[in-house]
Amino acid sequence: MVNKLYQPYKPNLDFSGLDHIVIGSGMGGLTVATWLAKAGKKVAIFERHYVPGGFTHSFKRKDGFQWDVGVHYVGNMAEGSSLRGFFDFLTDGNLQWETMGEVYDVANIDGTEYLFKAGKENFRKQFLAYFPKEEMAIDSYLSLIEKTNKRGGAFFFEKIFEPWFSKSVGWIFRKRYARFSQKTTWEVLNELTKNERLIAVLCAQCGNYGLSPKNSSFAAHAMVIGHFLEGGYYPIGGADQICEKTLEVFTAHGGKIFINADVTKIVTENHKVKGIELGEKFIPCQSVISNVGVNNTFNHLLSETDRNVCNFNLKNVQPASAHICLYLGLNKSSEALNLPKHNLWYYKHDGIDAIFDKATLENAPENFAYISFPSAKDPNWETQNPGTATIQAISVGNMDWFEDYKDSNWMKRGEEYLQLKKNFETEMLKVLYKFFPQIEGTIVASEVSTPLSTENFTNYKSGEIYGLAHSPERFALPFLRPKTKIKGLFLAGQDITLVGVAGAMLSGLLCATAILKFGSWKIFREIKSRQ
Repeated sequence: MVNKLYQPYKPNLDFSGLDHIVIGSGMGGLTVATWLAKAGKKVAIFERHYVPGGFTHSFKRKDGFQWDVGVHYVGNMAEGSSLRGFFDFLTDGNLQWETMGEVYDVANIDGTEYLFKAGKENFRKQFLAYFPKEEMAIDSYLSLIEKTNKRGGAFFFEKIFEPWFSKSVGWIFRKRYARFSQKTTWEVLNELTKNERLIAVLCAQCGNYGLSPKNSSFAAHAMVIGHFLEGGYYPIGGADQICEKTLEVFTAHGGKIFINADVTKIVTENHKVKGIELGEKFIPCQSVISNVGVNNTFNHLLSETDRNVCNFNLKNVQPASAHICLYLGLNKSSEALNLPKHNLWYYKHDGIDAIFDKATLENAPENFAYISFPSAKDPNWETQNPGTATIQAISVGNMDWFEDYKDSNWMKRGEEYLQLKKNFETEMLKVLYKFFPQIEGTIVASEVSTPLSTENFTNYKSGEIYGLAHSPERFALPFLRPKTKIKGLFLAGQDITLVGVAGAMLSGLLCATAILKFGSWKIFREIKSRQ
């Protein structure tokens, strides 16, 4: 990323006259900041990491290899789609997308392959070919996905209602959605079919929202499945192009972004925002938008009094799951190695809940792996990095597995920790060689990240990547709204809406609308004109 788009935080810089401060530069923060800047507001983003972008950023190593940390594919990106229109608005149309083709995901369960094909009817036909006796269940499932997501649209839009309107009308939207959100994915699917293999295949992409079927809300499942139903897309040039192209527009409209800027406190007085603190430095503003997760916001940046004012309580909702990832660099091209664009979801057997529940550091890759090929998805990779390729292989992780190293520093955790990562790499390579034996002997770079790596850069204490767990209880939390009960304090990010780039972007859209109110319609018209 070009450094002219951002600068390191220094206490002696001029921070006067800010309308809005955004804490965190993930997709939700980028969206609301750019939206407000385009509306003529003076906005600054403060990011604790040494690069902006949150889970949209990529990291590079001296050998030239680059890997994504969170964005592996995005749905609903066809020309003319609403989500494409929002991205075009944020980037002035300068972010380009590449389709992953007819097949965007492949599930391999106990040695049997199942293809996920782009397009609702293609999906339906393919699943009928696999499960010819389950036509009624498959049709009911697709119908239920559509119905749930229609109710979901109203549920999320209700989050910007003013309190009086929410009490008088909003409860209707919440109640109608609760029929789906308050049931687990397994409960809903078990009502449609008793075919355990069909249920497992329909849930094979559950890693996209981080919970197994018996723990996840069907509402989260439906949103994610519906998001990808028309296929997967990848940003040309890599995932970090999402952040870079958005920041180009943000800074062109006067926005500022500061890295290495670890906000330590949101300052309030009489339940009203006054500004933020970074160490000893106080920076005033009219409003603060926190994009660092509700747990970090309320438990680490606000006082107990402020938490009580907002009725903040996470007693019944846990953090989302963590993960461990193996990053590989290869000395042959994706084409030479015949690497696919589609992702592979591997499960040793169809008991997905048991696989997740019984996972250990030693057996995780053996039982579950998500494998992605960023260099194969990106048409620019070969031009910029000829004769090379990249792979990412992920399995479930748990912060408890690394408890002995929680007090150590990044890149300085000791030989025992490095050996644990090496053991994971060895086990994950066994899975990779099983499915892609042609890569053996071509690996020239490898790296492993753990929940401790995630915690270091995001401050998510459990190393979670999806914020709050997408369980039924999550959808009943009353404070997951852009506007808080503290005047001038707003929330953005995947906790407010849903997991992923699209979910975080939606949160930014809702937050900007809550701030600008009727002034946001001018921007909606601009977005509409791009579709």
